Amino acid sequence: MPGSKDYKHIKKYIFCLIFLASLALSIFYGFQKQGFHEDEYYTYFSSNRSLGLYQPDRQWQDKQTILDEFAVKKGEGFNYGLVKLVQSWDVHPPFYYFIFHTLCSFVPGVFTKWTGIITNLLAFAISFVFLTLVMERLQVSPLVEILTLLFYGLNPQTVSANIFVRMYAWLGALVLVCAYLHIRLIQEYDKCSSDIRKYFVRLLLPIMIASYIGFLIQYFYIFFFVFIGIATAWIIAFVKKDIKNAIIYVASCAVSLMLCIATYPACLSHLFGGYRGSGASGSFFDIQNTGLRLSFFTGLLNTFVFAGGLVIILLIILIGTMLKLAGKKKNPFVEIPLKKEKKINTGHGPEITALAVASFGYFFMASKTALLVGSASNRYEMPVYSLLILLIFMDAFYVLENFKNRALVYVFAAILLALILKGHVADKNVLFLYPEDAEKTEYARENSGEVAVVMFNPQTPHNVWRLTDEILEYDKVYYMDESNLQTITDPEIVNASKVILYVADEDHQKEAIEGLVDSCKDLSEITWISSEDMWTTFEIG
Repeated sequence: MPGSKDYKHIKKYIFCLIFLASLALSIFYGFQKQGFHEDEYYTYFSSNRSLGLYQPDRQWQDKQTILDEFAVKKGEGFNYGLVKLVQSWDVHPPFYYFIFHTLCSFVPGVFTKWTGIITNLLAFAISFVFLTLVMERLQVSPLVEILTLLFYGLNPQTVSANIFVRMYAWLGALVLVCAYLHIRLIQEYDKCSSDIRKYFVRLLLPIMIASYIGFLIQYFYIFFFVFIGIATAWIIAFVKKDIKNAIIYVASCAVSLMLCIATYPACLSHLFGGYRGSGASGSFFDIQNTGLRLSFFTGLLNTFVFAGGLVIILLIILIGTMLKLAGKKKNPFVEIPLKKEKKINTGHGPEITALAVASFGYFFMASKTALLVGSASNRYEMPVYSLLILLIFMDAFYVLENFKNRALVYVFAAILLALILKGHVADKNVLFLYPEDAEKTEYARENSGEVAVVMFNPQTPHNVWRLTDEILEYDKVYYMDESNLQTITDPEIVNASKVILYVADEDHQKEAIEGLVDSCKDLSEITWISSEDMWTTFEIG
């Protein structure tokens, strides 16, 4: 471990190198991203829509009409009123979409993954800075600082958050800002508490601003805010023994949330009446699902963040703690005592307590209320993964340093880096890449001059979004309601020598395909090309 004086001189260079390496890794995976999750399409549509995406029956729709719903039209940029209105119709707050729409407005007419990825990388930069500031406030050891930043910055789930075009990278950034501001409040409380103006302006107002933005980024922010708020209010009231300032703190937090409601009243219907709010509350109050959900999300943490090695870390913490409690002054791990160094934070301060309560409280609440959608459910816990990594590492290194054996510390560090490598190379834990879409899009590109027909399920016409990257390869596409079995009369379809058919899963699928073939005098042979969720592609010639 570097000496404290030397480390202070090179610290900023080490952190810059880690940040640049992390940024480069996310950009590398950004190039590998070949497709989009359906919710990513919704991000583009709800941020940049023009007339509103629709699927007409037995009509053509040209490429530009479709593109205008996913990319900002020239002259329609920076339209934040429309963005806010569209979000009020759904179940999301608007602030992330404001940010994303701003970047898209600088490149009107362009639909690209890079606007989404760059939006997230800005959030990652904020997260990286505030994670660093949190660790400086906690005075963790240099090795913990370096390994935490490496493990977080290069982690497959950090990369996944950076390339997933949704609000979770930004939620993670605001969670870290909130954590830092509360740690600062606890640590600087004694210096500011006697001056109400200084207490409010320096310590409370930044928390109010961050929480206003955080809540309007994603509603899950409230989980972290409430838990760290309860812990902080307890510390002020009962550790600092200042009931008055505790009440002022709670009132300030309440005001920031009331301002959210005042400026975005739709949030109330989203939380208490929307389909996601109702589903989340139902899941939360279902006590029987608690064990299953916690097991599921802990499994995701173990598999996708720690590459299956979380049990190793927890065993080290457990065994080390047991040895320490047993009072074994001499054990086989001890070598010559380390040179006495500056005392570091051991994790027993009130700020660590508040941070742990908030981090594990968020993890619990997200586990109880988030959608269960396989590995993609990681997105709901991604915002707090950075703090969970930090807390786990702090505990592990606190235990290892009690053995006073540097070799153990460095072996553990090597294990952590090996887990990162395993997660990328062996386990391929980076999500939301969709490499299988490359072949489908290339097929559409090769056949862009042919007639393209999209048969949609009238019950779920919006699922046409899932085909966006493919159908944008054609100059125009012909939409058909799959339940409409009337004979097709459009000349371009009837006289086509080849049709690329995208057909949704629906009860009338077989009859609709037969009706298409019967309507076309030159079509008889049907060849399966590919399948994806809810859609099958056929070539008819």
